[in-house]
Amino acid sequence: MKHETKIKYLLILYVFYCAIIIGQSWDEGYYHKIGKINLDYLLSFGLLENDFYSKYRFSTLYWSFSSLMSQLFPKSFQIEAYHLINATFGLLAIFGLYKITRIILNKEIAKISALILFFIPFFFGHLAINSKDTILAFSHVWIIYYLLKYINKSNNLNRRIYTILKLSVLCAIGTGIQLLFLGSMVPILILFLINIVFFKKKSLKIVFLDIFLFLIFFYSILILFWVDTHNNIILQPINFFLKSLTIDAGWPFNLVNGNYFSSVEVPYGYILINYFYKLPEFVVFLYLISIPVIIVNLKKLELLFNNFKIIITFILFSLFYPTIVLIFIHYAIYDGVRLFIWSMPYLAIIPAITIFLIYQSRFILSKLAQITLLFLFLFHIFNFLSITPYHYTYLNYFAGPKNERYKRFENDYWSTSIKELILSSNLQDKKINFYTCGINSEIAKIYMKLKYGRSELTGLDKAKYIVMTNRTIFSDKEKKISNCYDEFSFKNVHEVKRNGVVLSSIGKIK
Repeated sequence: MKHETKIKYLLILYVFYCAIIIGQSWDEGYYHKIGKINLDYLLSFGLLENDFYSKYRFSTLYWSFSSLMSQLFPKSFQIEAYHLINATFGLLAIFGLYKITRIILNKEIAKISALILFFIPFFFGHLAINSKDTILAFSHVWIIYYLLKYINKSNNLNRRIYTILKLSVLCAIGTGIQLLFLGSMVPILILFLINIVFFKKKSLKIVFLDIFLFLIFFYSILILFWVDTHNNIILQPINFFLKSLTIDAGWPFNLVNGNYFSSVEVPYGYILINYFYKLPEFVVFLYLISIPVIIVNLKKLELLFNNFKIIITFILFSLFYPTIVLIFIHYAIYDGVRLFIWSMPYLAIIPAITIFLIYQSRFILSKLAQITLLFLFLFHIFNFLSITPYHYTYLNYFAGPKNERYKRFENDYWSTSIKELILSSNLQDKKINFYTCGINSEIAKIYMKLKYGRSELTGLDKAKYIVMTNRTIFSDKEKKISNCYDEFSFKNVHEVKRNGVVLSSIGKIK
């Protein structure tokens, strides 16, 4: 077996290992229930129908599929089963990036970009536990891949219909999870139409016929799994879409580089700030040197790759598009860059091009860049492994002293470390009365019962212990946004720490 294949399998095994050992994330149970309810409805042909809060917001193709697949596992391993299913689609998103980059650039850059994406912690950390945003990334990259296939090989009718069907399913998956998902496709759609009409000079009659077929397939698949629209498949989707635009879903507060904000009033540079402090140091370094490296090698790149300037423009526009949207649309943003994971794969392409160029160059500066890159990459691998399995909590060296990082950004906003925190604790009380902050109380109750048996979630006035992360909250004491660690007076009795940062804590209330 080649070394490259061995490494590939080791990386996949590492993903699955993290998926199994990590705890249940904040709202996983909610989406598992939605998937099960919709699956029961579909398999009973509409006879079994249960109401569920906010179900109208989702067409649950993916969650129904996950629910079906999870039944292949024992009931006691349902959470792990869902994690493995999510992780598989996350890995397929990385493979999708490889396929795209291989088409628009070459095989070498494609391999490098896939490897870089794998080691971006805030992408990797969501693969198993995030049944929403990771699947959007999966849908996004494979939509682009099949659009490229359509552009390059769209003469055969049967092949076109098969490609259109795949695109319809992928768009239905993404839109079902987030009704605004198609908005993320705007830059791709514009470039697609320009390419088809002006460069490929395809027949407009055929293009419009294919778009019409896509709309029929897409809408049919979307509606099939959107149970709450079945009483009126024309008007209800419109009503539900408009209703979803008026809801501020998600966490109401944000902590951005030491400053607290409402989730609907984040700074315009929100995404770029998060990138700077949450990307690996070697990726930040590659972006810093990418401009001079690409400019110096621009003619070479134009000779190697057709339409290179268009390719680099598309990549840059895909990266800046979320920031552009934030400037014009007030949208609730929280949990770092979690809501923009669909754009994460394209972060890896420019660094991959830069690596490709500096390792082909014989200049002394390129040799220095290679040595620096190797050092930074090994440094990152050490940090990457040391935070297993809570990779999404990663902050790079620029985030300052480790013991102060909880004041810069929220760390364990998914509260997945609660499983390790509670199960590894050793509280001596016969009965544990506890309060929670910044975590899902129901999940804490599950792990407390599993560990101690006699435990009870109570109000703060009756609790002896508090279980928490550094989640942002509105402080009753200071009448402003704060975080759980700073809000309460407690003696720390147990904690989960990674890379010097306390992710979650059990405190004895003073």
